[in-house]
Amino acid sequence: MALFAIPNPQKKLIIDFSIEQVKHGVSHLHLVNSNYKLSKTNEVFNQYTFEALEFLSLGVFIDINLSSISEKKTEISIEVRRKVGTFNQSHEVTNANNHIQTIIEMLSKSILFTDEQIKELQLNFKENKGEKLSIKTADTFQKIIIYSIIAVIILGVIGIFWVRIKH
Repeated sequence: MALFAIPNPQKKLIIDFSIEQVKHGVSHLHLVNSNYKLSKTNEVFNQYTFEALEFLSLGVFIDINLSSISEKKTEISIEVRRKVGTFNQSHEVTNANNHIQTIIEMLSKSILFTDEQIKELQLNFKENKGEKLSIKTADTFQKIIIYSIIAVIILGVIGIFWVRIKH
């Protein structure tokens, strides 16, 4: 763990739904908000990992673990972790807590979806996928432009110092 690292933000909930209903809802979260992409699942251990991009960051992973408490109660554990490095700034933790809140809101909707609603969301997701890809491409392009501008400024400053040292 890095110096001054802040622990990964976590949230545990116990809800009055069976684990099967919750699993069904979690597996369809990406249909509710396409900013969250399902990247890994383990159906045996009821573990799901989503990823989300953030501006000027490589993004985060959101781990969701489900545990059955009884036939009608399920514990949901949500943890947000950085793709690279650790949380070391307060605004990063605030963003992570916003991800947790968004996941909870999405889950509260997706647990109650009927099969017809899921089919409709899947159709909308397929139709909008091309649009979302162009948005992701635009975000990537913006990052490249920003990093290029920063690199030019840094090289300019280094060049100025180099010229002054030589003379």
